Amino acid sequence: MRLACLLYPRLLSKWSAARLLASIVESSADAIVSKDLNGIVTSWNAGAERLFGYTAREMIGTPILRLIPLDRHDEEPDILTRIRQGERIELYETIRRRKDGRLVDVSITVSPVKDSTGKVIGASKIARDITETKQAQLRQELLTAEIHHRTRNIFAVVQAVVARIFVGKNTVQETEASVLGRLHSLAQTHAMLSDQQAQMADLADVVQSEMSPYSDRTVIDGPRVLLAAKPAQDFALAVHELATNAAKYGALSNVSGHVRITWRVDEPPGTLSFRWEERGGPPIAKPRHKGFGSVVLEQVIADYCNDHPKIDFDRVA
Repeated sequence: MRLACLLYPRLLSKWSAARLLASIVESSADAIVSKDLNGIVTSWNAGAERLFGYTAREMIGTPILRLIPLDRHDEEPDILTRIRQGERIELYETIRRRKDGRLVDVSITVSPVKDSTGKVIGASKIARDITETKQAQLRQELLTAEIHHRTRNIFAVVQAVVARIFVGKNTVQETEASVLGRLHSLAQTHAMLSDQQAQMADLADVVQSEMSPYSDRTVIDGPRVLLAAKPAQDFALAVHELATNAAKYGALSNVSGHVRITWRVDEPPGTLSFRWEERGGPPIAKPRHKGFGSVVLEQVIADYCNDHPKIDFDRVA
């Protein structure tokens, strides 16, 4: 009788520990599943139901392959082989299929389950939904790639600008002003893209930004056209060159001239017609050599044109 009294607290302690463990498993936010060595589900907690959409009644007694996409069925035999050898599989990232058919990214830990003799009789699996983590990682990778791409584009454009900047310049001051003006143009467009937290810029915003010093003498008219980062930078540089030339030699060099900038989208869809027109400026003479603006139009903007860009120096009535 005394022996029974001594054993009872120990049995009660083991029973309480088992209930505590079961309670922890059932209330866990992670999916906790057990299966036998044939891959048949033997237990299924509430976390597994939330993650995969199946109830315990639907899953217990069925193959775990039910959750595994067809193109990943070869994972299960490998997992079971390693479990039979007593190996624990740590933080294995893979994809599983929910009851509704949606694929979900999961991180899985699989451990062997042993009987009282140490023989492996099954496996316990803990699965955690890492979909948001994977999406955040993908967004970060895309952002890093975009920053790298934009940086390379900017350096390429700056290199081209500097290579041409000294042509026709007579003084250091004139060269400095030219360099700073063009780099400022690129910086404005880059800031516009960054502020919008997007990879696209509206052509109207690009043109208005470059023409802001001459807004009272400029008419801008055209539909909404979204440009990717590289075309936006190229268009900004082209408009900057046109505006600089107009301010030095054309319609913006006097008090009466003005500029009209228009564009339209023609058939077939996606064909853009862009027009820069100066009126009221001094007499026009065709230059004897091509300046940087002509190079920008002919070599940079030409990449986006079906017809080669054309500069007409005839006076418009």
